[in-house]
Amino acid sequence: MEMNKNMLAKEVAVSEKVTLSTAFKTVDGVLRVIAETLAKGESIQLRGFGSFVVVNKSERKVNDIKTGKPITVPAHKSVRFKPSKETLTKLNK
Repeated sequence: MEMNKNMLAKEVAVSEKVTLSTAFKTVDGVLRVIAETLAKGESIQLRGFGSFVVVNKSERKVNDIKTGKPITVPAHKSVRFKPSKETLTKLNK
């Protein structure tokens, strides 16, 4: 099962004993700040959770799945997430 933003806000509301509207505003605010920070090209380190790092992908050639013809994927930025040791430990319990 995947957790979406609404489910996350509901879990935050229950675990932190706050109203649902407060939890929604908090989750929206955190996600907005993360996106804005990454858009500036800056990394985010959340101790005990992991790091979000902006990476530059160079231009490359790939084959189109439908036609089999080569196409060029332009250079672009992407985000890489590296989980912390604590997060990895929880995942592997």
